[in-house]
Amino acid sequence: MTLEKLTIKAEKSQPGDFADIFKVLFNPNQITIIKTGWKTDGKNTPVASQDLTTLSIDLFFDTSLTGYPPENVQKYTRKVFDLTESRIGTNPKRPPRCQLIWGRITNNDSVLLPDGFLQTVTKKLTHFLEDGTPVRATLNCTFKEWIDPTKKQKIANLIDDPVRIVKRGETLSSIATEEYGDPSLWRIIAQENRLINPRKLSPGLVLTIPPLRINNLI
Repeated sequence: MTLEKLTIKAEKSQPGDFADIFKVLFNPNQITIIKTGWKTDGKNTPVASQDLTTLSIDLFFDTSLTGYPPENVQKYTRKVFDLTESRIGTNPKRPPRCQLIWGRITNNDSVLLPDGFLQTVTKKLTHFLEDGTPVRATLNCTFKEWIDPTKKQKIANLIDDPVRIVKRGETLSSIATEEYGDPSLWRIIAQENRLINPRKLSPGLVLTIPPLRINNLI
């Protein structure tokens, strides 16, 4: 059975579209994820860290193993390198947000990084044809967690209006979009209100909207 290839989904032209989708040539041997939970202040007292999660991964490319004549390997490494370019938004533009997906868990995508951006990438060309065409490369990539500014404001503003009355036509996804700026966070509201059927919201229902905290997003 062939192993599922690591997939990278990135914003292509619009915020949140994740329409630029490509697979790596060879799966990585290891992945390093760093999350700092606590730091110490001047009095050596533990305080919650605000550092974002980083994911480091080495991607290997070798076109001499995929066909003949071998292609220039930079045709494939360029797709990753382009993730550092500022191409999303208006003024100022920013790099595209990315999702890293590898394999499946109970019929759902196994997401290594749900929302991040390529912070640094180092390219090493390690094998060449006689005419100088590079056919083998390694990319040392570091992705950093991305939190939308709207989410950051919700995380920082713990004193917020916790009550919302459902209007006709609203869904948990639409409410999560307004409250958190992300429709995928509807489960936070559903869990807080212990909703038996989250798909059915009656107009006039009073919901408690919990403040968004870092641990809701991981």
